[in-house]
Amino acid sequence: MKLKMLAILTLTSLIALSGCGGNNTSNNVDNNENNGNETNQQNNNVSSAEPVDYTWFATTGFWNPPQWSTEPGSVTGEITKNTGVTFNYNIPAQDGDTKLNLLMVSSGDFPDVITTVGPDMGKKLVQAGKVWDIEEFLTKYDPDSHLLKDYPADLKEQMVKYYGGWYALGSHVTSDDAKEQYPPSSEYYTDMAKYSWNKGIVVNTNLLKEAGLELSDLKTEEDVLAALKKVKDMNLKVDGQAVIPLQIHGKNYHGETLQYLQASFGGMPIDKDGKYRNILLSDANKEAVQFLFKAAQGGYFDAGQMTTDGAGIDANILSKRVFMFIGNTTNAKFDQLDFWVSPGVISSTTDAKPVFAYWSEPGRGWMQTLISKTVKEPEKLAKWLSYMTSSEGLTLTNFGIEGEHYTKDDKGLITRTDKGIEDQKNGSSTGVDIFWQFINSAFLEHVQPAPTKQEGAGGLIQMEAQTAYARQPEIERYDASVLTLPSDFYAAGSENQLIRDQIQQYMEAQVAKIILAKDEATFNKYYDDFIAKLKDLKIEQLDAALDTELQKKSQELGIIVKGVN
Repeated sequence: MKLKMLAILTLTSLIALSGCGGNNTSNNVDNNENNGNETNQQNNNVSSAEPVDYTWFATTGFWNPPQWSTEPGSVTGEITKNTGVTFNYNIPAQDGDTKLNLLMVSSGDFPDVITTVGPDMGKKLVQAGKVWDIEEFLTKYDPDSHLLKDYPADLKEQMVKYYGGWYALGSHVTSDDAKEQYPPSSEYYTDMAKYSWNKGIVVNTNLLKEAGLELSDLKTEEDVLAALKKVKDMNLKVDGQAVIPLQIHGKNYHGETLQYLQASFGGMPIDKDGKYRNILLSDANKEAVQFLFKAAQGGYFDAGQMTTDGAGIDANILSKRVFMFIGNTTNAKFDQLDFWVSPGVISSTTDAKPVFAYWSEPGRGWMQTLISKTVKEPEKLAKWLSYMTSSEGLTLTNFGIEGEHYTKDDKGLITRTDKGIEDQKNGSSTGVDIFWQFINSAFLEHVQPAPTKQEGAGGLIQMEAQTAYARQPEIERYDASVLTLPSDFYAAGSENQLIRDQIQQYMEAQVAKIILAKDEATFNKYYDDFIAKLKDLKIEQLDAALDTELQKKSQELGIIVKGVN
């Protein structure tokens, strides 16, 4: 899975005929017939017309595409050649949703393309009548689009359920229908789909060995805390700098580090009676928070980590001084570091069984990309949508130029060259593998062979680390599809939305205070106050409403899920 969620914001400029932009990419068609290759034939003469410049707004402040260039041989240049479009970007570094809300009520120009993340903004755009239904848009402006013929029906169904129509294209899509269109090239990808989880724990083998420890020494919560203490007490150094015993996931530790610990300690949002129960009210949540409290008490991580951004996490990881990282392991820099291993599960002191959520029903994807109804020259933008989602466009944007950035074997499977690997790392200037909005996970698993190298992004070291948790025999798997909510459950301005947001804001502020409590007695007091305040904020009322939807969804799918602890 290529969820690259935090990018360092850097831009490099190259002077080109029509402006500044990125470097190299591809104009080659993938060998998968019947999967959108007709786009090339439709667009052969597009470049003869003057390109139309569109505005692309994204709430994803971490996304850093290159400035658009029409230079031949660049990713953006090849897109322009095939579609007749160029783009300028409006990507707020922060508060993207707020700024998009302001644009929605402004009398000024509205962006042509909008990419959002999170559950609310896409729905707001639809409800405000700001964006096109994709099917209507393509039927009117690109009636031969492959998307009208081959967009996976099960993914489209989820879009319609959520938005009330097919209003968006999702990124990182995969589903049964998508895999039927693009079957995986190897069982490796089947295993990754079944077992991979980005949240987890990884350990630096170099420091593990230096501390006289084995991976088998890290089985239980007590084992892990004892190992962290040993590493701290040994005053180990790397290049003259002190080793960091534990790295948490910066200011998003509550969304990454705590979520891993909750699952490892058996936490589920469903209780043993099959009723919805917010995981913050579970015993596993208290144990997860208490683990970090004990780590803070021992000095195994600095409190400053709790406000660190992605760049700060990256700097610590790349210094090779981190002994243990608990968080989203896509930040473990597998493309540059080859020493990570994972024990998988940290067993609870209560002997609770660890849990792993999977979804039998496909989701809508991560980033959601929508098209404004005020777009000028919609025909070209429609061609662009069709091209970017075709096998030709996906090959270009993900891999670059054949012979320069990648090669194909006799089966048509793609392997990146050394330059391709390097330009992928520098996607913010090269454009290679930076247009994440159109990543089709099923396509990528279809056109790439299983890795054979241990090191590198997507290598066996990364696979083993990111599947270690779910492969543990004690894991209890549950189908989280029953937790899927109707699109209007958190309608803008609704009581449900208000309660949810207040709980989230309070949790993020208060958990840090609890973790940094001066002693155990203070920890317990703060935690009891935390639970009481959650109830004052109507968490139980929200749980009751969520339980109603859980029971409906369970009946719809014919699936009953109960808590295992």
